[in-house]
Amino acid sequence: MIAPCRRQYIFLLILCTFYLITVPAKAGQTPPVSLTLPLATLHQALSSLLPLPVEQKKKNSNFRGTFVIDSISRLAVKQNVIALQGQLSGRNMAVNAQVGGQTIQIKLGQMVLPISCDIALRYDQKRKTLFLRPTFYNQAPQHDPAATALAPLLEGLNKEYTLPLNKLDPLVGKLGVTPIFVQLEPVDIRLNGDSLVFQFRPHAGKLDPTGTGRK
Repeated sequence: MIAPCRRQYIFLLILCTFYLITVPAKAGQTPPVSLTLPLATLHQALSSLLPLPVEQKKKNSNFRGTFVIDSISRLAVKQNVIALQGQLSGRNMAVNAQVGGQTIQIKLGQMVLPISCDIALRYDQKRKTLFLRPTFYNQAPQHDPAATALAPLLEGLNKEYTLPLNKLDPLVGKLGVTPIFVQLEPVDIRLNGDSLVFQFRPHAGKLDPTGTGRK
C-alpha cells in the first residue's frame, strides 16, 4: 500500500508533467498550478511532527525544564488565521520567584497544560519566503502556579518566523523511460475557506544519464 504522502507526491509529479505538456506557455512563462491542502491533511501532517520541543530564550533564566508540544486536538480557520488547540507538557520544571527580596527556586516537577494558538501567515513572492506569526494563549486557570510560570514562555514565542522556500527540492520521476524533474517555483500561499492553497509555477527538465545532473 502506498503511503498518503507518497501518493500525493506521485500525483503532483504526474499533474505538473501533464500540465506542462498540454498547457501552452504565455509570453514565455508557464502559468501557475494550484495545490489545495485541506485542513484535515494539514492537521495530519502537523501531528506527524509531534512531539515537538519548545525552545526557550537563552536570556530567560527564570525557567528550568523541558517543554514539549504533545498533541494538536483541533485545527480550524477563523478570520483568516489558522487556529489550533493542543497540549503542552513540561518535565523537571522549576521557576525562579522573588520572595521577600530574595530569589528562590520553586520546583513544579511535571505538568500538562492546554494551549491555544492563532497563526497568521503571509507570503512574500519576491523573497520567496513564508512568514508565520503565532499568538499563543494560556488556557490554564490563572491561579495555577504552572500556568503563571508558563505565561512568559508563551509570550516569548509570539514573534514572526520565516520559512524560506527558494530552495525546494524538485520532483523527480520518469515519463516512460525518460528521467525528468519538475522544479516548483512558489507563487502564492494563502488560506481559502477550510484549506491552505499553494500556487506553484512548474519548470520541467530532463536528468542526465547518471541521474545526478540536469539537462
